[in-house]
Amino acid sequence: MDEKLEWLKCLYSPVYFARYVRIYNATLRRWIPFELWPAQQQALTDIATHRYIVMLKARQLGMSWLTLTYALWMMVFHPAPKIMLMSKRDDESIELLSRITQMYEYLPDCMKVRAVTQKSAHDFVLSNGSGVKALPTSGGRSYTANLAVLDEADFMPDLNKVLNAIRPTIDAGGQLVMISTVDKEKPLSPFKEIFRSAWYDHEGDYHPIFLDWRARPERTEEWRAKIAVDMRKQTGTNDGLYQEYPDNPEEALAPIEAAKRIPFEWIKGCYQPLEPLTVAAAPAVPNLTVYRSPVPGRHYVIGADPAEGNPGSDDSAGSVLDADTWEEVAVLAGKWEPKVFAGFIDQVGAWYNYAAVMPERNNHGHALILALRESGVLTILRGHSADAEKEQSTERLGWLSNEKGKTLMYDNLAQLVLDQSIVLHDSKTINQLASIEAKTKRAPDGMNDDAADALALAAAALQYRDQFGEPAVIIPAPDPLLAYDRGAW
Repeated sequence: MDEKLEWLKCLYSPVYFARYVRIYNATLRRWIPFELWPAQQQALTDIATHRYIVMLKARQLGMSWLTLTYALWMMVFHPAPKIMLMSKRDDESIELLSRITQMYEYLPDCMKVRAVTQKSAHDFVLSNGSGVKALPTSGGRSYTANLAVLDEADFMPDLNKVLNAIRPTIDAGGQLVMISTVDKEKPLSPFKEIFRSAWYDHEGDYHPIFLDWRARPERTEEWRAKIAVDMRKQTGTNDGLYQEYPDNPEEALAPIEAAKRIPFEWIKGCYQPLEPLTVAAAPAVPNLTVYRSPVPGRHYVIGADPAEGNPGSDDSAGSVLDADTWEEVAVLAGKWEPKVFAGFIDQVGAWYNYAAVMPERNNHGHALILALRESGVLTILRGHSADAEKEQSTERLGWLSNEKGKTLMYDNLAQLVLDQSIVLHDSKTINQLASIEAKTKRAPDGMNDDAADALALAAAALQYRDQFGEPAVIIPAPDPLLAYDRGAW
């Protein structure tokens, strides 16, 4: 072996360096060469090229070993890096430090530095100035690091507090790597919210990595099917399977199925991931996501769930369904007060062949309906009302969101999802839909249901189009030639 050449190859590539690393195999009970799988090679490349990493993964994929390999590479080949290791408990942080200490001992002599100058439960320091420190989740505030590794980040007692403490220590040019399986008990955890923002919205500093159960090459569909049967026997749901061995981010991020009105197992049969379109002709509405452009001659309906519009309120949300195919073709959402939301609905609805609108009739819904009536651009539909005798009245526009109204909406949507009669594309919508409680027909405290409600309203408008009087439309669009085809209702 040409030691100088190998040293140089390792210097320029942590992936190449990994061939000289050994990891402990608990099954064989011995240290073995770290032979990277393709998914591990890609993950290590991503870690080496991005400052902030949030990694959501299935179990037993060797990502802790992989991150420690990267940390060890930094210690050997870079000038005096300071590295922080944290996990959900102090003893687990210490165990990570123990691993990297032994990994170093197994390196070839040509890749070791002159001496180890400190070795304790919480510290490992080399003579070249490199050092690793194992810290409890309460530490890190006064320690400056070139690399901070947060292992099992979703299970940390207070991840926000940890991030607030360590983020300033690495802002001068360091790296932060968060890796974790998911904790299903915390559907709105900081880890999940950071991952959602990075993965779905492409927002923030973090580069997202998702590794499903297939990242381990020897795993097969038959293997997962057996695991699914075994885990379902324990709880009667797929929650354990989706937590430990998810197939996609939606399974990992889905709330616990127990006591949910529409189980995620049903929803995923209707979910067809689709990249949003960039359409020059689309209206310039903030946060409008288009999955299908309007087709001439097609009919569309918009479910509209209004909110107060202040920074602390839910979003005002709209969902556009193709009335002929029952496909989700567009969504919009934002912190908009009802009058502003009505203007955006008018623009989107006019683009979708003057779609009809089913607004939710609640406190803010009255203001939305008033604004839609004043503009007169789109037709407004009738829906469930508290007083059946007044369902023909123009004062009963929209869908009343009382207990019965919510039940009708979600019972209808649940059946559509179970029958796979509706096609969904929007990840935010399906995540919210999976969180709706069976008892309240609302999301749990702290979670939003605006997008789910908008979808349910649009679906109810289609399902109940003939039940609330004939014709179903209440006000005409301003130009009869461009108006919604009432015959379709």
